[in-house]
Amino acid sequence: MPIKSLLILISLLLFTQNIAAKEYKWSNKLTFLGFLKKHGIPQKTYYKMHKEDKELIQEIRAGQSYSINRKKGKITTINIPVSDELMLQLKNSKKGYTYKYVEIPYDLIERTISIKMKYGFKKDLYRATKTWYYGKELEEVYSKSIPFNKMRKGDRIILFYTQRYRNNKPYTSPQIDACLIEIKGKPFYGFLMDNEKYYDSLGRQYKRTYTTRFIRPVPNMKRISSRFTHRRYHPIHKRYRPHLGIDYAARSGSRIVASSKGKVVFKGWKGGYGRTIEIQHANGLKTLYAHMRGYAKGVNRGTYVGQGKTIGYVGTSGRSTGPHLHFGLYKKGRAINPARYVSKPSAKTIKLKGKAYNKLRKLVRHYRPQFRETRARKNSIIKKESKKCLNCFKKLPPRKK
Repeated sequence: MPIKSLLILISLLLFTQNIAAKEYKWSNKLTFLGFLKKHGIPQKTYYKMHKEDKELIQEIRAGQSYSINRKKGKITTINIPVSDELMLQLKNSKKGYTYKYVEIPYDLIERTISIKMKYGFKKDLYRATKTWYYGKELEEVYSKSIPFNKMRKGDRIILFYTQRYRNNKPYTSPQIDACLIEIKGKPFYGFLMDNEKYYDSLGRQYKRTYTTRFIRPVPNMKRISSRFTHRRYHPIHKRYRPHLGIDYAARSGSRIVASSKGKVVFKGWKGGYGRTIEIQHANGLKTLYAHMRGYAKGVNRGTYVGQGKTIGYVGTSGRSTGPHLHFGLYKKGRAINPARYVSKPSAKTIKLKGKAYNKLRKLVRHYRPQFRETRARKNSIIKKESKKCLNCFKKLPPRKK
């Protein structure tokens, strides 16, 4: 496992400094407070944490590897990975225990896939890459808004993507940055923007259509007060304060609806989240609705709810500074960005405007020469560029000709 390899490397480096490092596994029923008690660490270490830092601790999963460094039998440092990008670091000093989230270093590799269709676009991509991932991801990129079934032999498929590596092994899913699908020779371009949605070269959004489609959980929201991020850097405290969801600011008592149909798997008080409901959906997806004022009548654990069904009301329960809904989306237990899945119901075509549109046009101008160059080649998987990205979360800039 990549994170395990990273911890082994850290252990070897510490050994040369006369510091003994030992690796452990996070047990199934271990809570963070239980962990602190087990190792004689004051509970106030947790209670003094910022609320969003506490939320990130909930991302620690059973079976996760972590390391404890000791010097002369005394704990000096504890490193606990909480995501693919960050780890919680606890340090013991004369003033007591302090904490911070630190970046896990990685390499960012750029690659290009270029193939001509022969058997079917998903099958051809599988034959070229030995994984079904790219075919499934392309279906999501284009949201079934293009007729894949009309592709013919000889139609071109081109993907520009980035992949994170640690210790020479991939540790996250590839991210498609730009792509081209030909259907009977007609090109359909897709470009990934900062909002993690895909647009064609004219700035029109490809509407994502999933087996489970999601809508805004607060119909009468005022605004989005906080967006999803693993890496929000606080300029004053000089530390990362992750926020694993989207906050929808609204009047207290505003309706909260099920973002998609599913089964209520949790209803109750959930620490800093306060009154919370969790709904399990298809494809391993689960939504979380937190800081609720109250629950709708008839909504209980085990209840099946339809999309748009009222499940509760906006409030400030738990650790909350004002009335809002904290909305989280999880895939197989890991927090993912709801913005990629949630859309406001609309029959109109969504199109970029202003600065966002200008940014897209710059992206198009950067990629188009690469599409032309790649299209002229035979089937290939090309390692275009490699860049050390230690302590760096930013994507590589668009390729230059």
